[in-house]
Amino acid sequence: MNQLYQKGMTIKSLRVYFEPYFAGTPRPTANKTFFFLLAIISMQGIQSVRFLYTWFLKRIDTSGLNSYYYLLSQGKISRSLLNQITVRIALSCI
Repeated sequence: MNQLYQKGMTIKSLRVYFEPYFAGTPRPTANKTFFFLLAIISMQGIQSVRFLYTWFLKRIDTSGLNSYYYLLSQGKISRSLLNQITVRIALSCI
């Protein structure tokens, strides 16, 4: 990972904020999940995984495009769990 991103206060704050999304997952999976969420936020949406990788992910992570496809295809993070965590975070903000 790019050292600039590790040391940035904003990135550290986002990492803490998104921690519930990848709690209980192995560290490499958690890092990739965090980078993927960071890419979605930075690029303001998902056109495709390739688009996020080309314009953002390959600049901050040494992993290849296939590792992100693998992360999403394995279902290590269930969609229902993501929905529950998102609702919980949204309600805590209110």
